[in-house]
Amino acid sequence: MSNVKVAPRASALSLAVQAALAALSMLSLATAARADDDLNRLVRPTSSIEVGGTYTQHASSQFGQYNGLYDSGASLIGNLDLLGGDSYGQQPGTMRWSVTGSDLGLTSRSLDANVTDQGHWKIDLGYDQLRHEISNSYQTPLVGSGNSYTMPPGFGIVSKARGALGTQALTPTQQSFFHTQNLYSQRGTTHFGAEHDFGPGLDLRFHWTHIEQSGDKLIGSGSDAQTTSAAFVAAGYKPGNEAVQLLANPTSSHTDNFDLALDWRGQRGFASLVYAGSRYHDDYSALYFSNPYTSTLAANGTVLPGTNPYPVDLLGTPPSNENNEIKLSGGYDLSSATRFTGGLSYGRNTQNMGFVYEPAEMQSGSVPVNSLDGLVVNTHADARLTHRATQALTLAAGVVYNKRDNRTPSYTYPFYTLGGDAASPVNVPESYSHTVTDAAADYRLTTSQTVRVALSNDTMHRWCNNLSAAALGQSLAAAAAGYYTDVSCMQVPSQRENKLGLNYRVRAGENVNLRLGYAFADRKSTVNPSFYNPMQSFSEGFENYGYLAYFQASRRENLLRAGVNWDATQAMTLSLDGFVTQDSYLDSPLGVQNGHSANVNAEADYRFSEQTSGSMYASWQWRTRGLLSATGRNALSTTGLTEWTNDLRDQALTLGLSAKRSGMLADKLTLKADLSYQIDTTRYTTAAATGFTCNTGGTSGYNCGAVPDIRNELLRLRLSGEYKVDRRSTVLFGYLYEKLNSNDYLYNFYQLGYTSTSVMPANLADPSYSQNVLFVAYRYSFL
Repeated sequence: MSNVKVAPRASALSLAVQAALAALSMLSLATAARADDDLNRLVRPTSSIEVGGTYTQHASSQFGQYNGLYDSGASLIGNLDLLGGDSYGQQPGTMRWSVTGSDLGLTSRSLDANVTDQGHWKIDLGYDQLRHEISNSYQTPLVGSGNSYTMPPGFGIVSKARGALGTQALTPTQQSFFHTQNLYSQRGTTHFGAEHDFGPGLDLRFHWTHIEQSGDKLIGSGSDAQTTSAAFVAAGYKPGNEAVQLLANPTSSHTDNFDLALDWRGQRGFASLVYAGSRYHDDYSALYFSNPYTSTLAANGTVLPGTNPYPVDLLGTPPSNENNEIKLSGGYDLSSATRFTGGLSYGRNTQNMGFVYEPAEMQSGSVPVNSLDGLVVNTHADARLTHRATQALTLAAGVVYNKRDNRTPSYTYPFYTLGGDAASPVNVPESYSHTVTDAAADYRLTTSQTVRVALSNDTMHRWCNNLSAAALGQSLAAAAAGYYTDVSCMQVPSQRENKLGLNYRVRAGENVNLRLGYAFADRKSTVNPSFYNPMQSFSEGFENYGYLAYFQASRRENLLRAGVNWDATQAMTLSLDGFVTQDSYLDSPLGVQNGHSANVNAEADYRFSEQTSGSMYASWQWRTRGLLSATGRNALSTTGLTEWTNDLRDQALTLGLSAKRSGMLADKLTLKADLSYQIDTTRYTTAAATGFTCNTGGTSGYNCGAVPDIRNELLRLRLSGEYKVDRRSTVLFGYLYEKLNSNDYLYNFYQLGYTSTSVMPANLADPSYSQNVLFVAYRYSFL
């Protein structure tokens, strides 16, 4: 009986990932064939070498996001699977070795080699690579490389002063400086592992990975009004603030992860002691970029004197850090019916890189320290007891405790905001403890019926080491009289959620299996009515009354699940399952108010003969979310706030067909076909609640109504086959067609002439594509 899973809701990203996986599966036809030979190779291993190529019709970053087929043209691909050693067959030895490689020639390549002396030692060494293609349509006037990008001297200035059209009115000369920059992020991982068996029940393991990350990712940044240049000053301009550029944020980092473990296993128990360490280092400390904006009313394109006329802003990159952890875990059979398992761990995560900033321009006062001196201590404990009370009843109970203790010092850091205001915010080292306890009972009512009951409690406590923040909040209490009444920078210092789960399974007939499930969760959050965000230093730090993030707010959730599997005949299998959920946020005057979701999956498999089979599947998903929010600022009540509602609706449908025919041409030819269609639609609707009426366009734009649907359609046809020339030679071939129609109004905003007046165009294209891929390979197998 088949258990093929139906694809989940297809967002723009998930559509791309599924497209990549489809191409990968076509390119890795040898994998399925190798799985069929697993039993034979235990006795007499068969090695294979596969050489082939693909032809991709069009260059597409979206289609080639992860599969290495981002460029047009031909690509050479190789796979290999080499096995050997004197422990196979009837030989008396204990040595085995293997070398495996897949997608060699693509940026999704991997190569692994290992050798083992069974019962004594093992060594493993490998490398894999993955390239994430981000965009081949990103455009920018900035030039440079690494972590430094500058405006060409001839680009001139962009005025964002009131009355100017800014980036909507770039001159033809300025537009000519825009050029396309291909963006990607690439990861290469080298791993090494070794094991040694000291004797019965005791072994030592070591594992190390080295990860190299390179390339760029998109990041948006506003401009700074404080940092200027001599050329700007000489020309009578002041740098424009809070003007946006979409930047290529560089990555040149490496991470080393390693662990050393001592394992013991006895007749009734086992234990493991592990040391794990991680080291991260980034070669860059900041991203530097030119600010061409001026807040002075002037003509766009005015060229400034000097070779480096523009102010230079910067963004910090992720700082180097390290983590060290000790773990102890194990278990013991207290009796033939009772087992206890548990574990403890203690870790320290540190980060103390020097701050990167321009003291003369960015700081409104002296910096208290020159580095963070960050320290987070993580502790963990878990324990679980399982007991088979009778042949029909099994009981289990457990507890998991995690504590993140952020011991980083808290200071006031005076600096200028992007708007040019002098601010004195405080860093907030947030900590929490998280405890989950659960108990469950599994009972077999009859030989064909089982029931499971599970109870759990999830408790979270949050706090912060913020003496400076507490003092700051109290000094600003006058901004909202009567508001700041206790010393806490956590809006939800604690929350507790109780859950109940019921599951029932029954074999209703010889060929019918039914399952029903119900889950209820009730989360209660304790809200600090005088919460102040110390990362701000003005009245912006006070939250609007009653606004809570949905993942911290009190919530009541109901979930109902059902499913059936029916072996209608020896040749046909049918399955149907789905669930519905309802979420209510009962104590949130503002924020998410409710949510609903539903999912239905259906599948039919039919075997026409021993050599021919087919399947059909369908999946439907639906989700809604209702939000009530407000503009204005009032920390004590909703009086005077302008309220509005926003509803989100997601809907996705997936349909698919697949077929396989083997045994053709004297049992030499096997063909496979897969056809699928996916459509995903998202809609936002905003409506006035209190305090204002809807605009209908004009110079003030729209603030109510429904935006255009965000819609993605993916059609995929995949044909593949293999022809066995003889016992050792096989020809593999395939064809893939994919067409993605994407309609997302977000991309309109990036286009030249349509951006906001203070946003530099990036001309990013929507991810639509139409792609044809051909694949052919030759595989040689030998003993």
